[in-house]
Amino acid sequence: MTIELPEISKRLLAVGGTALIGLAALSACGGEDSGTGDASAASETEAEAVAEDEAGGGDGTSPDSPLPAGSTVEVTDWTLTATGTLDATEEILAFDEYNEAPADGFQQGIVTLEGTYDGDASGSLWTDASFGIWADGTFYDSLDCMNTVENELMEVAEVSAGSSATGSACVEIPRGAESYLIYIEDIWALDGTQYFIEIG
Repeated sequence: MTIELPEISKRLLAVGGTALIGLAALSACGGEDSGTGDASAASETEAEAVAEDEAGGGDGTSPDSPLPAGSTVEVTDWTLTATGTLDATEEILAFDEYNEAPADGFQQGIVTLEGTYDGDASGSLWTDASFGIWADGTFYDSLDCMNTVENELMEVAEVSAGSSATGSACVEIPRGAESYLIYIEDIWALDGTQYFIEIG
């Protein structure tokens, strides 16, 4: 519309100066509105990009681009979904009288793996994947917490091709970290493939 206004102004120039001034003012306002609209659209696009980054949506191969909570990954012969609870200390201590309290400045979380075995023979979640919680740049492996939890992953039986398994494990992590992510590592991959997933 702003392209057509100069042509209309030329046609009305012979009619009267007043009309020309009015149209010129209208044209100027239209130009400003267009610029504002473009700026608003750019701002909205940037805001959406920031929101997407904050909500996850990366490829999961580094802590800087984690997968959204509840994402599924392919690890060895498993299709896995990992979920977690950051502070389940009271629940863990209540589950077994022999479970020990975390060290000073630490808490105990739970990571649960749910997966389907896609291999040819049989597979075990416990032996096929290494996992834990990444907190502010440090990896805290599930093997480092000896406390038992409900549906303990170490006790989940092997499954055959096409079957599913679910199990949980304790992970001891520092309190008050700025960033927590679940990590899963393909322990059989030569390139040391790791996935990072947000904790929902």
